[in-house]
Amino acid sequence: MLNPHGYGRALALGGATPVGAALIVGAVAVPTFYAVALGAFVGLVLRWLRGSRDDQSGRQFLPVPASQPLVLLIVLSVLVTLAAPLLFDGLNVRTPVGTVAPLTAGVLTRSNIAQIVYLVLSVAVVAYLARSRWTGPELVGTATCLATILSFWSWTHVSAGLPFPENFFDNSPSFAIIQTAPGGLPRVRGIFSEPAGLATSCLVTVAYVSSRLWHVQGLRRLGLVVVGVAAAFLGSISTSTTFLVAGIALVAVAALVNTATFVLRGGGLSQAALVVLCAVAIASLYVLPYMANVIGEQISDKVASSSYTQRSGADSLSFQLVVDTFGFGTGLGSNRASSFLASLLSTVGVVGALLFVVAVGTLMRRGWAIPQVRPVIWALVALLIAKVVSGPDVSDNTGVLWMSLGILAHAALAADAVRAVEHPRPTVLPRKPPPAGGAAAAPSSDKTADDQ
Repeated sequence: MLNPHGYGRALALGGATPVGAALIVGAVAVPTFYAVALGAFVGLVLRWLRGSRDDQSGRQFLPVPASQPLVLLIVLSVLVTLAAPLLFDGLNVRTPVGTVAPLTAGVLTRSNIAQIVYLVLSVAVVAYLARSRWTGPELVGTATCLATILSFWSWTHVSAGLPFPENFFDNSPSFAIIQTAPGGLPRVRGIFSEPAGLATSCLVTVAYVSSRLWHVQGLRRLGLVVVGVAAAFLGSISTSTTFLVAGIALVAVAALVNTATFVLRGGGLSQAALVVLCAVAIASLYVLPYMANVIGEQISDKVASSSYTQRSGADSLSFQLVVDTFGFGTGLGSNRASSFLASLLSTVGVVGALLFVVAVGTLMRRGWAIPQVRPVIWALVALLIAKVVSGPDVSDNTGVLWMSLGILAHAALAADAVRAVEHPRPTVLPRKPPPAGGAAAAPSSDKTADDQ
Protein backbone atom coordinates (compact mmCIF):
# COMPACT_ATOMS: atom_id res chain seq x y z
CA MET A 1 0.00 0.00 0.00
CA LEU A 2 2.93 2.35 0.69
CA ASN A 3 5.08 1.57 -2.35
CA PRO A 4 5.60 4.39 -4.86
CA HIS A 5 4.39 2.37 -7.86
CA GLY A 6 0.68 2.32 -7.24
CA TYR A 7 -1.85 0.12 -5.50
CA GLY A 8 -1.73 -2.38 -8.36
CA ARG A 9 1.37 -3.94 -6.79
CA ALA A 10 -0.66 -4.75 -3.68
CA LEU A 11 -3.31 -6.38 -5.87
CA ALA A 12 -0.63 -8.48 -7.57
CA LEU A 13 0.81 -9.61 -4.24
CA GLY A 14 -2.68 -10.51 -3.04
CA GLY A 15 -3.22 -12.66 -6.12
CA ALA A 16 0.08 -14.50 -5.58
CA THR A 17 -1.46 -16.49 -2.68
CA PRO A 18 -4.78 -17.74 -4.12
CA VAL A 19 -5.34 -20.27 -1.33
CA GLY A 20 -4.52 -17.76 1.39
CA ALA A 21 -7.15 -16.18 3.63
CA ALA A 22 -6.61 -12.61 4.79
CA LEU A 23 -9.48 -12.76 7.29
CA ILE A 24 -12.59 -14.78 8.11
CA VAL A 25 -16.01 -13.09 8.15
CA GLY A 26 -18.52 -15.42 9.74
CA ALA A 27 -18.04 -18.69 7.91
CA VAL A 28 -16.50 -17.08 4.81
CA ALA A 29 -12.72 -16.99 4.46
CA VAL A 30 -11.88 -13.86 2.43
CA PRO A 31 -9.10 -14.57 -0.11
CA THR A 32 -6.06 -12.31 0.01
CA PHE A 33 -6.74 -10.90 -3.46
CA TYR A 34 -10.27 -9.80 -2.62
CA ALA A 35 -9.18 -8.40 0.72
CA VAL A 36 -6.79 -6.15 -1.18
CA ALA A 37 -9.43 -5.52 -3.87
CA LEU A 38 -11.56 -3.90 -1.18
CA GLY A 39 -8.94 -1.14 -1.04
CA ALA A 40 -9.24 -0.67 -4.81
CA PHE A 41 -13.00 -0.35 -4.42
CA VAL A 42 -12.57 2.31 -1.73
CA GLY A 43 -10.05 4.13 -3.89
CA LEU A 44 -12.45 4.03 -6.83
CA VAL A 45 -15.24 5.53 -4.72
CA LEU A 46 -12.97 8.26 -3.37
CA ARG A 47 -11.77 9.07 -6.88
CA TRP A 48 -15.37 9.41 -8.01
CA LEU A 49 -16.33 11.60 -5.05
CA ARG A 50 -13.53 14.10 -5.49
CA GLY A 51 -13.89 14.15 -9.27
CA SER A 52 -10.16 13.74 -9.77
CA ARG A 53 -8.67 15.31 -12.88
CA ASP A 54 -5.06 14.33 -12.26
CA ASP A 55 -4.58 12.84 -15.69
CA GLN A 56 -3.85 15.79 -18.00
CA SER A 57 -3.87 13.63 -21.14
CA GLY A 58 -7.64 13.59 -21.27
CA ARG A 59 -7.89 9.93 -20.31
CA GLN A 60 -9.88 10.78 -17.21
CA PHE A 61 -12.80 12.04 -19.30
CA LEU A 62 -13.02 9.00 -21.58
CA PRO A 63 -15.22 6.01 -20.67
CA VAL A 64 -13.50 2.80 -19.63
CA PRO A 65 -13.69 0.30 -22.51
CA ALA A 66 -16.10 -2.61 -21.91
CA SER A 67 -17.41 -0.91 -18.76
CA GLN A 68 -21.03 -1.16 -19.91
CA PRO A 69 -21.18 -4.97 -20.30
CA LEU A 70 -19.34 -5.43 -16.99
CA VAL A 71 -21.75 -3.14 -15.11
CA LEU A 72 -24.69 -4.85 -16.79
CA LEU A 73 -23.23 -8.19 -15.72
CA ILE A 74 -23.32 -7.05 -12.08
CA VAL A 75 -26.91 -5.81 -12.37
CA LEU A 76 -28.05 -8.98 -14.13
CA SER A 77 -26.25 -11.21 -11.62
CA VAL A 78 -27.98 -9.52 -8.69
CA LEU A 79 -31.34 -9.76 -10.47
CA VAL A 80 -30.92 -13.46 -11.30
CA THR A 81 -29.67 -14.31 -7.80
CA LEU A 82 -32.69 -12.63 -6.20
CA ALA A 83 -35.32 -13.84 -8.67
CA ALA A 84 -34.21 -17.42 -9.41
CA PRO A 85 -35.29 -18.89 -6.04
CA LEU A 86 -38.72 -17.29 -6.51
CA LEU A 87 -39.14 -18.46 -10.10
CA PHE A 88 -37.68 -21.94 -9.66
CA ASP A 89 -38.50 -22.80 -6.06
CA GLY A 90 -37.52 -26.41 -5.30
CA LEU A 91 -35.17 -26.81 -8.28
CA ASN A 92 -32.20 -28.99 -7.28
CA VAL A 93 -28.76 -27.41 -7.65
CA ARG A 94 -25.24 -28.47 -6.72
CA THR A 95 -24.04 -26.46 -3.74
CA PRO A 96 -20.43 -25.25 -3.33
CA VAL A 97 -19.75 -28.11 -0.89
CA GLY A 98 -20.73 -30.68 -3.52
CA THR A 99 -24.16 -31.71 -2.25
CA VAL A 100 -27.46 -31.42 -4.11
CA ALA A 101 -30.04 -29.13 -2.50
CA PRO A 102 -33.17 -27.30 -3.75
CA LEU A 103 -33.52 -23.57 -4.28
CA THR A 104 -35.71 -21.99 -1.61
CA ALA A 105 -37.86 -18.94 -2.34
CA GLY A 106 -36.75 -15.86 -0.42
CA VAL A 107 -33.53 -17.44 0.87
CA LEU A 108 -30.06 -16.13 0.02
CA THR A 109 -27.11 -18.25 1.07
CA ARG A 110 -23.71 -17.06 2.23
CA SER A 111 -22.32 -18.26 -1.07
CA ASN A 112 -24.78 -16.05 -2.99
CA ILE A 113 -23.78 -12.94 -1.06
CA ALA A 114 -20.06 -13.73 -1.19
CA GLN A 115 -20.02 -14.32 -4.96
CA ILE A 116 -21.92 -11.10 -5.66
CA VAL A 117 -19.51 -9.15 -3.47
CA TYR A 118 -16.56 -10.79 -5.24
CA LEU A 119 -17.99 -9.84 -8.64
CA VAL A 120 -18.45 -6.21 -7.57
CA LEU A 121 -14.88 -6.10 -6.25
CA SER A 122 -13.58 -7.75 -9.44
CA VAL A 123 -15.19 -5.14 -11.69
CA ALA A 124 -13.92 -2.43 -9.31
CA VAL A 125 -10.39 -3.76 -9.84
CA VAL A 126 -10.85 -3.48 -13.61
CA ALA A 127 -12.08 0.11 -13.32
CA TYR A 128 -9.36 1.08 -10.83
CA LEU A 129 -6.49 -0.32 -12.90
CA ALA A 130 -7.91 1.23 -16.06
CA ARG A 131 -7.46 4.71 -14.52
CA SER A 132 -4.20 4.08 -12.65
CA ARG A 133 -1.09 5.54 -14.27
CA TRP A 134 1.07 2.74 -12.80
CA THR A 135 -0.85 -0.08 -14.48
CA GLY A 136 1.29 -2.35 -16.65
CA PRO A 137 1.80 -6.00 -17.74
CA GLU A 138 4.19 -6.58 -14.85
CA LEU A 139 1.22 -6.80 -12.46
CA VAL A 140 0.10 -10.10 -13.98
CA GLY A 141 3.72 -11.22 -14.09
CA THR A 142 4.18 -10.47 -10.40
CA ALA A 143 1.07 -12.44 -9.40
CA THR A 144 1.65 -15.54 -11.48
CA CYS A 145 5.47 -15.69 -11.31
CA LEU A 146 5.53 -15.19 -7.54
CA ALA A 147 3.00 -18.02 -7.14
CA THR A 148 5.30 -20.23 -9.22
CA ILE A 149 8.34 -19.28 -7.13
CA LEU A 150 6.52 -20.03 -3.87
CA SER A 151 5.27 -23.34 -5.26
CA PHE A 152 8.79 -24.30 -6.35
CA TRP A 153 10.02 -23.42 -2.88
CA SER A 154 7.32 -25.67 -1.43
CA TRP A 155 8.43 -28.49 -3.73
CA THR A 156 12.04 -28.18 -2.55
CA HIS A 157 10.76 -28.47 1.01
CA VAL A 158 8.91 -31.70 0.23
CA SER A 159 11.61 -33.25 -1.93
CA ALA A 160 14.83 -31.96 -0.32
CA GLY A 161 13.75 -30.83 3.15
CA LEU A 162 14.55 -27.14 2.70
CA PRO A 163 12.86 -24.85 5.26
CA PHE A 164 9.42 -23.63 4.17
CA PRO A 165 6.55 -22.01 6.15
CA GLU A 166 3.92 -24.72 5.83
CA ASN A 167 0.24 -23.73 6.02
CA PHE A 168 1.15 -20.05 5.76
CA PHE A 169 0.58 -19.18 2.10
CA ASP A 170 -2.23 -21.76 1.89
CA ASN A 171 -3.98 -21.10 5.20
CA SER A 172 -7.58 -20.78 3.97
CA PRO A 173 -9.99 -23.25 5.63
CA SER A 174 -12.38 -22.97 2.67
CA PHE A 175 -10.33 -25.32 0.51
CA ALA A 176 -9.94 -29.06 0.81
CA ILE A 177 -6.25 -29.91 0.46
CA ILE A 178 -5.64 -32.64 -2.12
CA GLN A 179 -2.06 -33.84 -2.43
CA THR A 180 -2.41 -37.59 -2.98
CA ALA A 181 -3.79 -39.70 -5.81
CA PRO A 182 -6.69 -42.17 -5.21
CA GLY A 183 -4.10 -44.91 -4.70
CA GLY A 184 -2.30 -42.90 -2.04
CA LEU A 185 0.63 -41.78 -4.18
CA PRO A 186 1.84 -38.24 -3.36
CA ARG A 187 1.15 -35.43 -5.83
CA VAL A 188 2.68 -31.97 -6.14
CA ARG A 189 0.35 -29.05 -5.33
CA GLY A 190 2.75 -26.23 -4.40
CA ILE A 191 0.91 -23.51 -2.46
CA PHE A 192 -2.39 -24.44 -4.14
CA SER A 193 -5.14 -26.62 -2.75
CA GLU A 194 -4.77 -29.30 -5.42
CA PRO A 195 -2.52 -30.21 -8.35
CA ALA A 196 -5.04 -28.83 -10.87
CA GLY A 197 -4.65 -25.37 -9.35
CA LEU A 198 -0.88 -25.61 -9.60
CA ALA A 199 -1.15 -26.81 -13.20
CA THR A 200 -3.35 -23.87 -14.17
CA SER A 201 -1.02 -21.35 -12.55
CA CYS A 202 2.04 -22.90 -14.18
CA LEU A 203 0.38 -22.83 -17.59
CA VAL A 204 -0.48 -19.14 -17.16
CA THR A 205 3.12 -18.46 -16.11
CA VAL A 206 4.53 -20.26 -19.15
CA ALA A 207 2.19 -18.35 -21.48
CA TYR A 208 3.08 -15.00 -19.92
CA VAL A 209 6.82 -15.65 -19.84
CA SER A 210 6.94 -16.94 -23.43
CA SER A 211 5.47 -13.68 -24.69
CA ARG A 212 7.06 -11.28 -22.19
CA LEU A 213 10.60 -12.47 -23.01
CA TRP A 214 10.64 -10.38 -26.18
CA HIS A 215 9.79 -7.15 -24.33
CA VAL A 216 12.55 -7.15 -21.68
CA GLN A 217 16.33 -7.51 -21.66
CA GLY A 218 19.23 -8.37 -19.39
CA LEU A 219 18.56 -9.77 -15.94
CA ARG A 220 14.80 -9.50 -16.35
CA ARG A 221 14.90 -11.80 -19.35
CA LEU A 222 17.12 -14.24 -17.47
CA GLY A 223 14.74 -14.19 -14.50
CA LEU A 224 11.77 -14.87 -16.76
CA VAL A 225 13.57 -17.82 -18.34
CA VAL A 226 14.30 -19.32 -14.90
CA VAL A 227 10.72 -18.86 -13.71
CA GLY A 228 9.33 -20.22 -16.99
CA VAL A 229 11.46 -23.37 -16.74
CA ALA A 230 10.37 -23.83 -13.12
CA ALA A 231 6.71 -23.45 -14.13
CA ALA A 232 7.04 -25.99 -16.94
CA PHE A 233 8.76 -28.40 -14.56
CA LEU A 234 6.13 -28.05 -11.83
CA GLY A 235 3.31 -28.41 -14.34
CA SER A 236 4.83 -31.59 -15.76
CA ILE A 237 5.23 -33.24 -12.34
CA SER A 238 1.83 -32.13 -11.06
CA THR A 239 0.30 -35.19 -12.80
CA SER A 240 -2.71 -33.02 -13.61
CA THR A 241 -4.57 -33.66 -16.83
CA THR A 242 -5.49 -29.97 -16.86
CA PHE A 243 -1.89 -29.02 -17.64
CA LEU A 244 -1.77 -31.53 -20.48
CA VAL A 245 -5.13 -30.83 -22.13
CA ALA A 246 -5.09 -27.06 -21.64
CA GLY A 247 -1.43 -26.93 -22.72
CA ILE A 248 -2.20 -28.69 -25.99
CA ALA A 249 -5.12 -26.34 -26.62
CA LEU A 250 -2.93 -23.31 -25.85
CA VAL A 251 -0.22 -24.49 -28.25
CA ALA A 252 -2.85 -25.01 -30.95
CA VAL A 253 -4.24 -21.50 -30.42
CA ALA A 254 -0.75 -19.98 -30.50
CA ALA A 255 0.14 -21.84 -33.71
CA LEU A 256 -3.13 -20.77 -35.35
CA VAL A 257 -2.68 -17.11 -34.36
CA ASN A 258 0.96 -16.97 -35.46
CA THR A 259 0.20 -18.69 -38.77
CA ALA A 260 -2.71 -16.36 -39.49
CA THR A 261 -0.59 -13.33 -38.60
CA PHE A 262 2.24 -14.51 -40.85
CA VAL A 263 -0.08 -15.16 -43.81
CA LEU A 264 -2.05 -11.92 -43.47
CA ARG A 265 1.07 -9.80 -43.19
CA GLY A 266 2.80 -11.62 -46.03
CA GLY A 267 6.06 -11.90 -44.10
CA GLY A 268 9.13 -13.89 -45.03
CA LEU A 269 11.32 -16.41 -43.23
CA SER A 270 15.04 -16.18 -42.72
CA GLN A 271 17.37 -19.08 -43.48
CA ALA A 272 17.82 -19.76 -39.76
CA ALA A 273 14.06 -19.94 -39.29
CA LEU A 274 13.73 -22.36 -42.21
CA VAL A 275 16.46 -24.59 -40.75
CA VAL A 276 14.72 -24.62 -37.36
CA LEU A 277 11.36 -25.46 -38.93
CA CYS A 278 12.89 -28.33 -40.92
CA ALA A 279 14.60 -29.66 -37.80
CA VAL A 280 11.37 -29.49 -35.83
CA ALA A 281 9.48 -31.24 -38.62
CA ILE A 282 12.04 -34.09 -38.74
CA ALA A 283 12.12 -34.43 -34.94
CA SER A 284 8.34 -34.50 -34.77
CA LEU A 285 8.32 -37.73 -36.80
CA TYR A 286 9.96 -39.46 -33.83
CA VAL A 287 8.61 -37.42 -30.93
CA LEU A 288 4.93 -37.14 -31.85
CA PRO A 289 4.14 -40.89 -31.74
CA TYR A 290 5.70 -41.15 -28.27
CA MET A 291 3.84 -38.06 -27.06
CA ALA A 292 0.59 -39.38 -28.52
CA ASN A 293 0.96 -42.62 -26.54
CA VAL A 294 1.74 -40.77 -23.30
CA ILE A 295 -1.14 -38.32 -23.77
CA GLY A 296 -3.51 -41.14 -24.68
CA GLU A 297 -2.60 -43.09 -21.55
CA GLN A 298 -3.08 -40.11 -19.25
CA ILE A 299 -6.43 -39.19 -20.79
CA SER A 300 -7.62 -42.81 -20.60
CA ASP A 301 -6.62 -43.00 -16.92
CA LYS A 302 -8.42 -39.73 -16.24
CA VAL A 303 -11.60 -40.82 -18.02
CA ALA A 304 -11.64 -44.05 -16.03
CA SER A 305 -11.16 -42.29 -12.69
CA SER A 306 -13.86 -41.41 -10.16
CA SER A 307 -12.79 -37.76 -10.33
CA TYR A 308 -13.76 -37.58 -13.99
CA THR A 309 -17.13 -39.18 -13.23
CA GLN A 310 -17.87 -36.61 -10.53
CA ARG A 311 -16.74 -33.67 -12.64
CA SER A 312 -18.65 -34.73 -15.73
CA GLY A 313 -21.73 -35.35 -13.60
CA ALA A 314 -21.52 -31.84 -12.15
CA ASP A 315 -21.24 -30.34 -15.62
CA SER A 316 -24.16 -32.41 -16.92
CA LEU A 317 -26.34 -31.21 -14.06
CA SER A 318 -25.28 -27.62 -14.71
CA PHE A 319 -26.13 -27.73 -18.40
CA GLN A 320 -29.47 -29.31 -17.53
CA LEU A 321 -30.12 -26.37 -15.18
CA VAL A 322 -29.65 -24.01 -18.12
CA VAL A 323 -32.46 -25.85 -19.90
CA ASP A 324 -34.66 -26.08 -16.78
CA THR A 325 -34.36 -22.32 -16.11
CA PHE A 326 -34.89 -21.45 -19.81
CA GLY A 327 -31.43 -19.86 -19.91
CA PHE A 328 -32.22 -17.54 -16.98
CA GLY A 329 -29.75 -19.10 -14.52
CA THR A 330 -29.89 -20.02 -10.84
CA GLY A 331 -27.87 -17.10 -9.44
CA LEU A 332 -24.26 -16.54 -8.47
CA GLY A 333 -23.15 -18.97 -5.79
CA SER A 334 -26.23 -21.19 -6.18
CA ASN A 335 -24.70 -23.88 -8.39
CA ARG A 336 -21.13 -25.13 -8.68
CA ALA A 337 -20.12 -26.95 -11.84
CA SER A 338 -16.76 -28.46 -12.70
CA SER A 339 -15.86 -26.18 -15.62
CA PHE A 340 -16.11 -22.46 -16.18
CA LEU A 341 -18.53 -22.49 -19.11
CA ALA A 342 -21.04 -24.75 -17.34
CA SER A 343 -20.78 -22.71 -14.16
CA LEU A 344 -21.21 -19.38 -15.96
CA LEU A 345 -24.25 -20.50 -17.94
CA SER A 346 -25.95 -22.18 -14.98
CA THR A 347 -25.50 -19.23 -12.60
CA VAL A 348 -25.86 -15.99 -14.58
CA GLY A 349 -27.66 -17.50 -17.56
CA VAL A 350 -27.17 -17.12 -21.29
CA VAL A 351 -27.40 -13.32 -21.25
CA GLY A 352 -24.87 -13.03 -18.43
CA ALA A 353 -22.46 -15.34 -20.24
CA LEU A 354 -22.81 -13.24 -23.41
CA LEU A 355 -22.07 -10.05 -21.46
CA PHE A 356 -18.91 -11.62 -20.05
CA VAL A 357 -17.81 -12.81 -23.50
CA VAL A 358 -18.46 -9.37 -25.00
CA ALA A 359 -16.41 -7.64 -22.28
CA VAL A 360 -13.47 -10.04 -22.57
CA GLY A 361 -13.59 -10.12 -26.36
CA THR A 362 -13.72 -6.33 -26.63
CA LEU A 363 -10.72 -5.80 -24.36
CA MET A 364 -8.67 -8.56 -26.01
CA ARG A 365 -9.42 -7.18 -29.47
CA ARG A 366 -8.47 -3.65 -28.41
CA GLY A 367 -5.36 -4.82 -26.59
CA TRP A 368 -4.01 -6.99 -29.40
CA ALA A 369 -3.11 -3.87 -31.38
CA ILE A 370 -0.74 -2.84 -28.54
CA PRO A 371 2.29 -5.20 -28.49
CA GLN A 372 3.30 -4.28 -24.93
CA VAL A 373 0.19 -5.92 -23.43
CA ARG A 374 0.16 -9.07 -25.55
CA PRO A 375 1.81 -11.09 -22.73
CA VAL A 376 -1.26 -10.25 -20.65
CA ILE A 377 -3.53 -11.48 -23.43
CA TRP A 378 -1.68 -14.80 -23.64
CA ALA A 379 -1.85 -15.20 -19.86
CA LEU A 380 -5.59 -14.50 -20.02
CA VAL A 381 -6.08 -16.99 -22.87
CA ALA A 382 -4.19 -19.68 -20.94
CA LEU A 383 -6.27 -19.02 -17.83
CA LEU A 384 -9.59 -19.15 -19.68
CA ILE A 385 -8.64 -22.39 -21.45
CA ALA A 386 -7.64 -23.98 -18.14
CA LYS A 387 -10.84 -22.74 -16.47
CA VAL A 388 -12.93 -24.24 -19.27
CA VAL A 389 -11.20 -27.55 -18.56
CA SER A 390 -11.38 -27.50 -14.75
CA GLY A 391 -12.05 -24.09 -13.21
CA PRO A 392 -15.66 -23.44 -12.24
CA ASP A 393 -15.50 -20.18 -10.28
CA VAL A 394 -16.50 -16.85 -11.84
CA SER A 395 -14.41 -15.21 -9.12
CA ASP A 396 -10.65 -15.60 -9.49
CA ASN A 397 -8.52 -15.78 -6.36
CA THR A 398 -5.34 -15.44 -8.41
CA GLY A 399 -6.53 -12.07 -9.67
CA VAL A 400 -5.10 -12.79 -13.13
CA LEU A 401 -8.50 -12.70 -14.85
CA TRP A 402 -9.62 -9.32 -13.55
CA MET A 403 -6.20 -7.67 -13.42
CA SER A 404 -5.68 -8.69 -17.04
CA LEU A 405 -8.94 -7.02 -18.03
CA GLY A 406 -7.93 -3.91 -16.09
CA ILE A 407 -4.53 -3.78 -17.83
CA LEU A 408 -6.13 -4.19 -21.26
CA ALA A 409 -8.69 -1.50 -20.43
CA HIS A 410 -5.87 0.81 -19.34
CA ALA A 411 -3.99 0.24 -22.60
CA ALA A 412 -7.11 0.80 -24.68
CA LEU A 413 -7.92 3.94 -22.70
CA ALA A 414 -4.41 5.29 -23.30
CA ALA A 415 -4.80 4.64 -27.03
CA ASP A 416 -8.15 6.46 -27.00
CA ALA A 417 -6.55 9.43 -25.24
CA VAL A 418 -3.77 9.65 -27.83
CA ARG A 419 -6.31 9.39 -30.62
CA ALA A 420 -8.42 12.12 -29.05
CA VAL A 421 -5.40 14.47 -28.90
CA GLU A 422 -4.32 13.75 -32.47
CA HIS A 423 -7.84 13.95 -33.89
CA PRO A 424 -9.91 16.21 -31.63
CA ARG A 425 -13.61 16.50 -32.26
CA PRO A 426 -14.72 19.84 -33.72
CA THR A 427 -16.32 22.16 -31.21
CA VAL A 428 -19.92 23.07 -32.04
CA LEU A 429 -20.76 26.56 -30.81
CA PRO A 430 -24.32 27.25 -29.66
CA ARG A 431 -26.47 29.47 -31.86
CA LYS A 432 -26.91 33.02 -30.70
CA PRO A 433 -30.43 33.94 -29.61
CA PRO A 434 -32.35 36.52 -31.73
CA PRO A 435 -32.49 40.15 -30.61
CA ALA A 436 -34.87 41.12 -27.83
CA GLY A 437 -37.37 42.55 -30.28
CA GLY A 438 -37.85 39.14 -31.87
CA ALA A 439 -36.87 40.31 -35.34
CA ALA A 440 -33.75 39.08 -37.01
CA ALA A 441 -30.85 41.47 -37.28
CA ALA A 442 -30.73 43.51 -40.47
CA PRO A 443 -28.12 42.41 -42.98
CA SER A 444 -24.99 44.46 -43.26
CA SER A 445 -24.54 46.83 -46.17
CA ASP A 446 -21.81 44.80 -47.88
CA LYS A 447 -23.67 41.40 -47.82
CA THR A 448 -26.86 40.24 -49.38
CA ALA A 449 -29.63 38.62 -47.39
CA ASP A 450 -28.71 35.19 -48.75
CA ASP A 451 -25.09 35.63 -47.70
CA GLN A 452 -26.16 36.70 -44.23
